[in-house]
Amino acid sequence: MEASPSTGTTSAQTAARQDEHDAAVGIAPATTGPVVDMEVFGQLLEIDDDEEHDFSKTLAIDYIGQAETTFAEIEEALDAKDLDALSRKGHFLKGSSAALGLHHVQHSCELMQHYGKCKDGSGEGADLTEEVALRKCRALLKRLRIEQDEAKAWLENFYKV
Repeated sequence: MEASPSTGTTSAQTAARQDEHDAAVGIAPATTGPVVDMEVFGQLLEIDDDEEHDFSKTLAIDYIGQAETTFAEIEEALDAKDLDALSRKGHFLKGSSAALGLHHVQHSCELMQHYGKCKDGSGEGADLTEEVALRKCRALLKRLRIEQDEAKAWLENFYKV
């Protein structure tokens, strides 16, 4: 495993620290496995009419832009303590990421959707207080940014953009 030149830490060490942070804050664990669910992504590629993947490439580029806008809106909702908006934004980005097979992002967005409704990570169980739900959403956003950066890098590498 390669160490980061700026910090001297490996991605495994960074992931372990993130897992410890998530557990301390009480957010549901991250999903494991590859960044992209190739079964879902492969179905998307089958729709393409050519070897250039123009259709799916456009979807991926649009998704990246949507995600950046949505992250800014999530930040605004956190600042405003607007749990309903956090739930809506989580739901919106969950659908977009699922369409591309970005299951790490999809999973974390689903958690954001549930926490925004003051529910636990499964969407069931006892209601969370608004304070706890906001704390979980804020912590989850940190993990979601990492997952989105990985997804964006994967898509940009695949499409050579």
